[in-house]
Amino acid sequence: MSEQEVLERRIRVSRLYDLYGPLLTERQRRVYELRELDDLSLSEISDELSISRQGVSDQLSRVRERLEEIESLLGMLRRFDFIEKEAERIAQGENPQVHASRIAEACRGRTMNDV
Repeated sequence: MSEQEVLERRIRVSRLYDLYGPLLTERQRRVYELRELDDLSLSEISDELSISRQGVSDQLSRVRERLEEIESLLGMLRRFDFIEKEAERIAQGENPQVHASRIAEACRGRTMNDV
């Protein structure tokens, strides 16, 4: 995986965490926050939580998997991205009624056919 792909993945997981973090267990939130927000190493988290480094790594993997699972069920990030693109099109002067209508449909949870 290239550095760009790693960065994009981290950003995506961070955005998912912002949306769905409260749906994780307390322990999952703690491990994620120690790693991503406090920038602790696996060893430091292991010491902090009294679990193995492998346990920390497994927890982080489960957090990412769970966030992706929740996104696949709810689709909020996908919807936000769609709305952002439509708003950019309006800002660029494209037909505001069409794009505003598409935003309204996305807000109501309707199908977003070009995402």
